[in-house]
Amino acid sequence: MGYDLWADTVAGPIHIKGPSSMNYDVDLGPLLISDWYHHDAFGLFHYEIASPHAPLPVTTILNGKGVFDCDPASDARCTGEHQRHEIVFEKGKRYKIGLINTGSLLTYKFWIDGHNFTVVQTDFVPIKPYVTDVLIVGIAQRYEIIIEANATFIYGSNFWIHATYCDDDDMLDSRVGIIRYDGSDDHDPHTPPKSEQHPGYGCRDPAPENLVPIVEREVGKRVNGLSPADYLRIGLQGWPNISDTDSLVHKWTLTNRTQYIDWREPTIKALTSDAGAQFENETCPIYLDYETGEWVYFVIENNYTLSDANTPRTIPRSVHPIHLHGHDFVILAQGDGIFDPIDVVPNLHNPTRRDVVNCPIGGYVWIAFQINNPGAWLMHCHIAWHASAGLSLQFIEQPGRIKGLMEQAGALPELTDRCEDWTEHYNTVNIPKGALQDDSGI
Repeated sequence: MGYDLWADTVAGPIHIKGPSSMNYDVDLGPLLISDWYHHDAFGLFHYEIASPHAPLPVTTILNGKGVFDCDPASDARCTGEHQRHEIVFEKGKRYKIGLINTGSLLTYKFWIDGHNFTVVQTDFVPIKPYVTDVLIVGIAQRYEIIIEANATFIYGSNFWIHATYCDDDDMLDSRVGIIRYDGSDDHDPHTPPKSEQHPGYGCRDPAPENLVPIVEREVGKRVNGLSPADYLRIGLQGWPNISDTDSLVHKWTLTNRTQYIDWREPTIKALTSDAGAQFENETCPIYLDYETGEWVYFVIENNYTLSDANTPRTIPRSVHPIHLHGHDFVILAQGDGIFDPIDVVPNLHNPTRRDVVNCPIGGYVWIAFQINNPGAWLMHCHIAWHASAGLSLQFIEQPGRIKGLMEQAGALPELTDRCEDWTEHYNTVNIPKGALQDDSGI
């Protein structure tokens, strides 16, 4: 499923129930937070690459429900009705909720008036429980939280569920849902003053000392290079001249190059034909031909300007949720400013483990993962417009083992059939290749 299709709301959770690091009474299932647009994703993508500032959403929805200020007299699509997602609590019970950011652009700051909650899982990794009253949730990040229904009814028995952009408290109305202790009371909750709504909290992931995995893992010595030339830097390029700061088209980069994938020739197809296949630079490959069990480290920086431009290109201010396919990774370090390998000490003893990390605004993240899953694995920014514009790369892991595993699984005939179907479609609709391709191919 392409990013533009996903951004147009084809989304639904798969709820896998596993052990929890804390007891609870009721499992309320997933709670999906998403930004909402009134224009189709393909049009928004072309707006973004020409700007290069991302188009802003009009509202936030919670489990598919939300409110937008419109006038039925001037807009036939405006029904005059409005709904917010509501949850009814029973005093004294503990409720488990799975928070998922299914949005396209915004990293959300989440909180509930009058309640603390306990975080017990991050990206499907059970952690030692910790209590908080606010949580930053990047796109594609998942948290399981447990809320105890123990509020005091100073302003009544209804409470707002809030979610707003972490870097701009006033961009959208944060009141996205309601918790009620009396299902028959349909009054809106009391709205606390701005000073009680975690102003200026920022966009950082929870502190690593709070995200401690229950199942411990020690990080081994790295086997790959890690000089400054190996750092992965989030940046922008003009097109067709990458150093043209006045370019009419802007593309994102993670390896000093924008990633393009030919949809007719997926990486895995080439690797099943030739384990030693070398890919074009535009596919942004990083080869990980190491022994099973060895560790690789990567630094990702979010403070980069294009150094070979006459006038350095300034990167639009943004937190970037970085997602890796095929693996969990551990977070060795995460911080503000320029990464300094002398001053930054990696956490090698049971560090935070997840598969989506927020690379801070003007900062860095240092990750590692273990070689144990042969394949071609994408790593990309989960902002839809950035991924579509090439802010991604692929790890080619143990290429010599891929064909044998595909044959063992009996998957090669289906791979061939699907590629033929896609090639026919691709040629029929005449999809442009390169910078104007509607999607990077991931």
